[in-house]
Amino acid sequence: MVARGCWLAAAVGLVLTLSLHSFAEASLSGSWSLSADIDSAAWPPTLSSSLDLTYAIGPWSFASATGLSSTGLSKLDFKAVGSFGDFSLSSSLSFDPAAVGFKRWSLSADCDVGDLSLSSSFELTPNYVALEVSADGSSGDVILGIDVELRSRGGCELLFDGIDISVGLPFCCADVSSEISFSCDGFEEAEFSVSDIEIPTLPWMTIDADLTFEMDEKALDLSPSFDFGTFSCIDLYIEVQTPSTLRISRISIYGIGISCDIGEVSFEALSYLDGTHLLKGTYWEMYSVSFNDEGCCGPFSGTVAVYFLEGGARLFDVAYLEGSLSIDLTESFAFDMGMSFDTEAGILEELTCGFEVSW
Repeated sequence: MVARGCWLAAAVGLVLTLSLHSFAEASLSGSWSLSADIDSAAWPPTLSSSLDLTYAIGPWSFASATGLSSTGLSKLDFKAVGSFGDFSLSSSLSFDPAAVGFKRWSLSADCDVGDLSLSSSFELTPNYVALEVSADGSSGDVILGIDVELRSRGGCELLFDGIDISVGLPFCCADVSSEISFSCDGFEEAEFSVSDIEIPTLPWMTIDADLTFEMDEKALDLSPSFDFGTFSCIDLYIEVQTPSTLRISRISIYGIGISCDIGEVSFEALSYLDGTHLLKGTYWEMYSVSFNDEGCCGPFSGTVAVYFLEGGARLFDVAYLEGSLSIDLTESFAFDMGMSFDTEAGILEELTCGFEVSW
């Protein structure tokens, strides 16, 4: 009994020693936030709170996220990420508070061996399970890749779902990439792609080309891209109409924007000219001023934006106001608030305020 007691004491001592050693190398951080959203059209106000914790030890980190709202528990997630040399592992587990049950479990692993990268992922939900294995490598200018998928819906049996093989290589004056896909029914398609084909007489336009082969047909898809460069602090919003893949019918400027930074203050203006493009789906013009500076107690930032409605009922067509304010009182305590006011309708849409404590 004495010998057994000595072994027990030694084991307890070893566990405590390892625990203290691990704790000495570990770090705990997190944050707790609380906010209130006051809506003039709904009462009582909406309250929300979140608690996020991260525990790190060596190359591993563990995190949990908990959310609370006026109706109760809204979020419960756990995550672990770490590595063993060239082998990395990530896993997350989520629960659905509304259904009071399991929501999702995912697991992924990656490993690099020379020029070859191997990765795998596993996902499980109450009605879905999937396993995917991928390999990517290169030899000189040639890039190879392969993806194998096993999936099942409504059960736990994993069945072959598909395989994709990709190859990229330089060919004459362009880089060509290809992808061949198979499903459980056999061959699906083969696609060959070339990007950024330049046109000497149109330096502001390039073309992407995709040639696709299927069992019964083939298709060529040409996608033009346009780059008109920058205009210093003035942005021109340009639209190019292409009724077909080989014809351009019109190039038009539908908006103009101005942005300028003066010290810690930023000014931005945007006007749409065509009556089709609108801000927030309603307003044709917007002016905003934002700042980010050091206040009396710490970093201090805010934004005020004014929106205009063509033919509005208010003075100068001022139709909508929104603003936000944030200040870090200390390294661990921050306060923020925001508001939005529909001046056209005379309604205070939203008023928010909250704080966050971190450690």
